[in-house]
Amino acid sequence: MRCLPPERGWYNLLCTPEQRRRATTVEKEAPISQRAPRLVDPTTGIAVSEAPGASGSAQWEVEEEALEETAAGAGWSLLGVRLPFSLARLRPGRGLTVRRFSVMEAALLLMLGILASKGLGVLRQALFNALFGTGPEANAYYAAYRLPDTLFNLVAGGALTQAFIPVFVAYQRRGDQREAWYLASLVFNVLLVALTILLLLGCLLTPAFVVHILVPGYPPAEQELTIRLTRIMLIQPLLLGLGTIVTAILSSREQFLLPALATAVYNVGLIAGLLVALVVPGVGIYGPTLGVLLAAALQIVVQLPALWQQGVRYVFAWNLRYPGLREVMALFIPSMLAVAVAYVSSILETTVTSFLPDLASLAALHNAYMLFYLPVSLIAQAIGQAALPRMARLELEGRYGRLRRLFGQVIGSSLVLSVLSALALGGLGLFVIDLLFRHGAFDDHSAWLTNLALFGYVVGLPGVCVGDVVARSFYALKDARTPLLTNVFALLTRVALMVGLFVWLSGEQQILAVSLSLSGSASAEALLLCLVLWWRLRQREQRGQAQEPAR
Repeated sequence: MRCLPPERGWYNLLCTPEQRRRATTVEKEAPISQRAPRLVDPTTGIAVSEAPGASGSAQWEVEEEALEETAAGAGWSLLGVRLPFSLARLRPGRGLTVRRFSVMEAALLLMLGILASKGLGVLRQALFNALFGTGPEANAYYAAYRLPDTLFNLVAGGALTQAFIPVFVAYQRRGDQREAWYLASLVFNVLLVALTILLLLGCLLTPAFVVHILVPGYPPAEQELTIRLTRIMLIQPLLLGLGTIVTAILSSREQFLLPALATAVYNVGLIAGLLVALVVPGVGIYGPTLGVLLAAALQIVVQLPALWQQGVRYVFAWNLRYPGLREVMALFIPSMLAVAVAYVSSILETTVTSFLPDLASLAALHNAYMLFYLPVSLIAQAIGQAALPRMARLELEGRYGRLRRLFGQVIGSSLVLSVLSALALGGLGLFVIDLLFRHGAFDDHSAWLTNLALFGYVVGLPGVCVGDVVARSFYALKDARTPLLTNVFALLTRVALMVGLFVWLSGEQQILAVSLSLSGSASAEALLLCLVLWWRLRQREQRGQAQEPAR
């Protein structure tokens, strides 16, 4: 481990006295221009550059090296998987909102944020179930959420984040902060225009989409309510899309505290909408619908302080020929198509569910999926989001040996945690449903049907978690085509499984056709992604070894 003189930071406590003595000697003998930076962030122990004109790239390299060494020296182990981690850097203190973290430290922060969000989400869902149960208003609300959620994830969700972060990291690495902020401003402006156009088109096409594609099996009154709620919720993708750029900028600089807090704050707006529906007579289902918009706005506001501390430089720019924008689009278009394929599957799920004999099926699937997606968010999304900036940086530097080890850490930890979560959720599913949801209009039948759907989802929990993490690994390698192709494979597999199970099962058990088809297709896709990633990394390592003698 590389050590610095004693005055350079508390992380030198990990070094032996002899190592610190030698470091001091080397420091004093070195020319001033070659000495390590003398400024140390007192809250993090990370060295920063004090020299005028020091490049952003050099400063970033010093910070990253110290960060990785500190985390590695204090790392933990999970069933043999080494996890660089230090609780000391998570302590409150000055500069906490802009502090950089190792992958596992950032993953823990995001997990805590997601856990807080899901805890509030459970409270929100319990309140929603008590007010609306699994009746017509609840079904219309759940169906109305599909189109806005699809548009957001299609244009400004994970697709944009995964395309933007590797390119933004590369611009920061070059040390030209002006160009990096210009790129961020340009992407923000293009996204604002695109989402505004989609919002207007969505409002125009909503009636035909709802009646003929989304819920053709619903009665006319429920279809009309779904149309009205959908049009209100279409403002949400515009707000969340703009907030995505803020989150991506902070994540690319490995600052995850406020993005994690924003995840939790989102449910505060939803709960506020439900409280309005509870207190104000006549508001009804429009209360939680407007709460969706409040939640999206809060998610942006909470991250603005950290963005301001980054010295954000917004410019009103419009240059579709800008090289950085073209790089982002080259990754974004396949990524967007991959998300589109995944959401075609979600629309098909809603369409099939509308024909199930039990009218409570869609609400039951929603409740089951919320419980199932809690460990998915805690494990796959948190670890993947935390690892993506570091993976992109290692790929940019051609450090494939360290990149392979990082892949092993994130995939191994995801697999172990997801298997444990699946066993726990499968065994305690009905108990959790009774504890959280069985209130008011949510009766015994609703609980039984929700548990049946949950069983089908839990089977595929490890596959969903591992597949999500591995897919993000390909984006770090600037390969967006492989996840697109595997998503098409997963969609075809899910359709085949859904049709086969729908024919094979009967009565209320037909709800398993929806959840089991997701589990089977996700597991098959995860296996395929792992095989392709192993082959791709082996190829790149071999090329790097072949070029090493020439260097």
